[in-house]
Parts: sequence; C-alpha cells; structure tokens
Amino acid sequence: MSETDNDTTQAPASPAAGPNTGPNTGIGGIAQSIGTRNLWLIILTMPAVFLVAVAAIIAIFGKPKKEETAAAAPAAIEGTAPATASSAGGAPIALGEGQSAGAIALDGDRLAVRVDGPDGAVVIVYDIVKGEEIARIPVTRD
Repeated sequence: MSETDNDTTQAPASPAAGPNTGPNTGIGGIAQSIGTRNLWLIILTMPAVFLVAVAAIIAIFGKPKKEETAAAAPAAIEGTAPATASSAGGAPIALGEGQSAGAIALDGDRLAVRVDGPDGAVVIVYDIVKGEEIARIPVTRD
C-alpha cells in the first residue's frame, strides 16, 4: 500500500469526541444511557408515586386531633340551659308607636339596638342577663 491510499482511508476519531460519536437520541442522551424503555417507565410511574405520597401525607396529617376538635367546639356546662330573655328575667324590648328596630349588635351580655322613630334615632344598650336597659344614646346630625 502506498501513502496516498492511507490518506483516503477513514481517519481515527479524535480523543476529544469521546467513545460515542453516534447520533444523540433522547433528552440529552438520557434515553441512551438508561435505556428508552426504562425512561418511559420512569416518566409514566412518577405521577402515580407522587399521588400515593400525597395521599399518605393527607391520611397521616389530615385528621385533626381530638384535643383540637374539642377546643373548637363550644363547651357545654352540664345542667344549664342557654340564656333567653324569659329565663334571664329580662323583659321583651318594647317599641313605641312609629318606632322600628334598625341595626342590632350583640357583645357578650350586652345588646345594642338602633331604634328609628319620628323623633330621630336612638341607640339603646340592654343587659341581657339582668334584663334591663343600661344606656339610651340619642343619634343627632350636626
């Protein structure tokens, strides 16, 4: 063989090109390194594993503890009934001729009622437990 025949033959691959100089298939060569079938298996089972993990977390931590539910519910005192106007000794709220109840606000044992009438508006504060009027505040416009 002559030297000219060697020039026309295929030159050896350079070391920088690496051992695999074929076409790159898959995502960055992942499919080639772990196998296409294994890649599809991972892609398809990963969501199922995630759903199982989320369901397990919800099953373990999703139920409230008994102490939390007991604290959230109002405590009932045995042998007592809820207070009403008649059981607390209070009289019903009587409105005069032409008066009507407007806004009502309850805060603990106190009830504030806005009463609109021909003489203007008045806010009346009642003590529900004692059943008596505490204050009468006229509402005026400046």
